[in-house]
Amino acid sequence: MHDSVTHLGLPSAHGAWTPNTDVYETADWLVVRLEVAGVERDSIEIALNERLLVVRGYRRDPCRTCRCQFRQMEIDYGFFEKRIIIPSVVDGKRARAVFDNGFLHIDLPKATQTTHTMVTVVIEGVD
Repeated sequence: MHDSVTHLGLPSAHGAWTPNTDVYETADWLVVRLEVAGVERDSIEIALNERLLVVRGYRRDPCRTCRCQFRQMEIDYGFFEKRIIIPSVVDGKRARAVFDNGFLHIDLPKATQTTHTMVTVVIEGVD
């Protein structure tokens, strides 16, 4: 597979837009929360490669399938990509993601030692 294309066929260099993102810690978890309203769960890809978390996806433009004329346009459509450097060691094999009510929650359990892992995180949950 070519370096600039992922499994979903999304460009990896820079997305057209970037979702608002919170990153915070609890005693046992590093939590990443992305605002992705209007994005279908099947169009999101999450990959963790050691301490780099990459979330990619696509939000459909409703005017691509029908003719419309915008009077105001503030919502970004098309491809997105968010890259986050993970500030602490996590156990990627136990990572979990839930897509609920327009938010993507990615929970990364903290770990005590570094393991060289590359994982694709499967999204669970409610649509």
